[in-house]
Amino acid sequence: MKLGPVSLKVRDLELMLSFYEKDLGLKVLRRDENNVELGPSEMATEPILILRHDPKAEKAPADAAGLYHYALLVPDRRGLAAAYLSLGNTEVVFDGFADHLVSEALYLTDPEGNGIEIYADRPRSEWRFDEDGYVQMATQPLDLDSLLKELSGVPHDSLTAIAGGTRVGHVHLKVTDIQRSIAFYQNILGLDLMSYWGSAAFLSLGRYHHHIGMNTWESLGGPSRKNDWAGLDYFTITIREENMRELSSRLTGSSFLHGQGPSQLFVSDLDGIELVFKTS
Repeated sequence: MKLGPVSLKVRDLELMLSFYEKDLGLKVLRRDENNVELGPSEMATEPILILRHDPKAEKAPADAAGLYHYALLVPDRRGLAAAYLSLGNTEVVFDGFADHLVSEALYLTDPEGNGIEIYADRPRSEWRFDEDGYVQMATQPLDLDSLLKELSGVPHDSLTAIAGGTRVGHVHLKVTDIQRSIAFYQNILGLDLMSYWGSAAFLSLGRYHHHIGMNTWESLGGPSRKNDWAGLDYFTITIREENMRELSSRLTGSSFLHGQGPSQLFVSDLDGIELVFKTS
């Protein structure tokens, strides 16, 4: 299972493009009148982010279902340190920093309020699991001094915020009913519950700490996502062909499946959040 790209519906395309190009350092791979595909380098064959221009899109209510943040996984800890310094040099304001035990992360927000996490995983050999098989995660202070030691002797003018090889590591959603969403992503889509915090849950395939996060911290009982709102448009999940056949069979005739094409399924979850499945 592989995530990306994430597609955002944006109201001010040029403002958003300036942020993602100049501050984050993403590269335009393809562009037409209303869509821009961005990757970590000019050599990337697939985008990690798509900006879809809709100047009439409305701002979503704060308590609505949708995107909490999407997360860009850099290749290593040095890449995370480079992101910290490079973004600091552009005067980007960070929302926070965290050590999650399985990973280390920086948090920020784009000009239209979409949350972004930039993170590096710790080696899997350092992850710990409890007796129920749940991965142990937490939110602890990030040791920035230790992080910056990764760049000892590296010229700072050579640093880039988003290293080549960066990809979408996970997507964290705002949902309106945590138990209902867990049931959908477990029972309908087949993901495994990796950690449960009462008002938040983390699910994945392949024993990864999480591909999908979800919480009700701001959105408990709030409205479902609407197509005419700015913010998360959809996100893409790439799976194997045999898994696609199984998923298609499971979804056929359900209200969750609202379209399909060659090697693609277009799915909505219980909060109206759009997912596009495709085969590798």
